[in-house]
Amino acid sequence: MRISTVPIDDPRWSAFVNSHPDAGPFHLPGWASVIADCYRFESFALTAWDTDGEILAGIPAIAVRSPLGRRGWVSLPFTDSCTPLIRADVAADDVLAAFTEHTLASQTRELEVRTTLPPGDDRHAVAVGYMHTMELPRDPDMLHPNKSHRNLRNRAMRKGVQVAQGRTQQDVATFYRLHTLTRRRHGVPVQPRRFFDLLWDRIVAPGHGFVAIATLEGEVQSAAVFLIHNGVLVNKYHGSDPRVRDNGGDYLIDWEMMVAGCNAGYHTLDLGRSDTGADGLRLYKSLWGAVERPLIYTHISRTPPAAHHASSVSGLSRHVIRRSPPWVCRAIGEVFYRWAA
Repeated sequence: MRISTVPIDDPRWSAFVNSHPDAGPFHLPGWASVIADCYRFESFALTAWDTDGEILAGIPAIAVRSPLGRRGWVSLPFTDSCTPLIRADVAADDVLAAFTEHTLASQTRELEVRTTLPPGDDRHAVAVGYMHTMELPRDPDMLHPNKSHRNLRNRAMRKGVQVAQGRTQQDVATFYRLHTLTRRRHGVPVQPRRFFDLLWDRIVAPGHGFVAIATLEGEVQSAAVFLIHNGVLVNKYHGSDPRVRDNGGDYLIDWEMMVAGCNAGYHTLDLGRSDTGADGLRLYKSLWGAVERPLIYTHISRTPPAAHHASSVSGLSRHVIRRSPPWVCRAIGEVFYRWAA
């Protein structure tokens, strides 16, 4: 078994991803290239090959650098979960051992894989929060959300809220405006606008995603970005107008997209990561019927990763963002967001 890195747009990697039954939206070369080109990182696929030149396994990765200059590989930044893709006839233990050896011999000597890997030397498990996923039935009538969610969905419908899917650049721009307002309300920076321009160009326009927009009497209430590939529907980003949050547009978007996913034959709805302490978000996802599981990342390195400690700067930044115009939220994101990789 030979281990090497190849450019993320290598046709052989693209073909492997498109043929693998476990590949999801985050394995697509376009997703890693969006992150890399937006934040000026290097993207590649870490791959295992047989003697005939066929890919046996692989994982997309990005080379990042900390503010202090420390380098490392991450699979993948700004991604909730990403598992290695391994052919069914290949021993996973052999692949992971080879990936570990290759990583430790590289200049970075560190790889963060955003999923749980089997225990092993130089593999360190780190709990980062929770994931929520749901098996989508063929028949939408088999969906059984909690009564409170049904009531809020029904209220939006009674008020006349309408939900539609779109894939135009203007649809993405509409979402980004609401996304900025939402991030400002929470006091956190928003991704640069070029991130969503690239997302439209490389994910949405090619058919691997869409924007769901809720309107009432022609006025946009809420919007969300969904990613799709290989039967997996990922609820990735949400945004809403803070003036109309009580209209239930967010609930109706999530419900309508679940129904659409069932009708389209998708088998899994991924509601994404919830951080430890985000009890309200965890409850919201669970009440739709999603199954919660701990989210564990695996760090491949000689020593365990340092514990992360929140800084007082983050609290000050949150205070400033909440009390400033939206452009401040965008400006802070332009400067600092890449360091969150």
